[in-house]
Amino acid sequence: MAPQIALLEKRFRVIRYDLRGHGKSEGLAAPYAPREDLRSVLDAVGVSRATLIGLSAGGEIAVDFTLAYPNRVTRIVLASPGLGGFVPSAPLTWTQPVFQAAAAGDAEGAAKLWAATPIMALRNDLTAAPVVTDLVMTNARIWSYRTNPVKPLAPPAIKRLSEISCPALVVIGQQDLPHIKAIGNVLAGGIAGARLVTIPRAGHMLNLDAREAFNQAVEAFLTRR
Repeated sequence: MAPQIALLEKRFRVIRYDLRGHGKSEGLAAPYAPREDLRSVLDAVGVSRATLIGLSAGGEIAVDFTLAYPNRVTRIVLASPGLGGFVPSAPLTWTQPVFQAAAAGDAEGAAKLWAATPIMALRNDLTAAPVVTDLVMTNARIWSYRTNPVKPLAPPAIKRLSEISCPALVVIGQQDLPHIKAIGNVLAGGIAGARLVTIPRAGHMLNLDAREAFNQAVEAFLTRR
């Protein structure tokens, strides 16, 4: 979300953190819940209520956190989001070579394969390709973990969307993968009053692939009364 930080910092206090297993965070060892990691971050910096902006897995975490701690969320922005409990209508066969490399102990090879998958492909702004590749390769260690002991929200979010009452913006790239666009439609239909924005020609990494259109959608949502 780096291209958005400069924009948001003009009007808001911005807090960002590394998901467990990514960046400078600790590895995946003991069982953990990403929503509780987010709560710990907010507690550590003294924030009782916040707007959550999440891309991909970050969107899934934002939804789970909103369901677990509704009084701590003012708004949510879900970009190319995941969704707990969602099952794609067709198997994601394009992921198989990545997991095969990871299972063989080749974390760097798995990362390179992941960088070349359709979900990481840019459809509009190809100049951002080095940024995407660097993001994937600097987090290559995630493919070295043999297990991901995450504790899912129960019941899963897909069964509880009607519980979300805060304003919600769902942003999807027109050229994203079918299962991500399906998730966008489920979220927009399941969260009362949610707004769905589809950005033309953008892929999954739409904050990089169509940064101006994405920034405009987010800024308009955050500043709307």
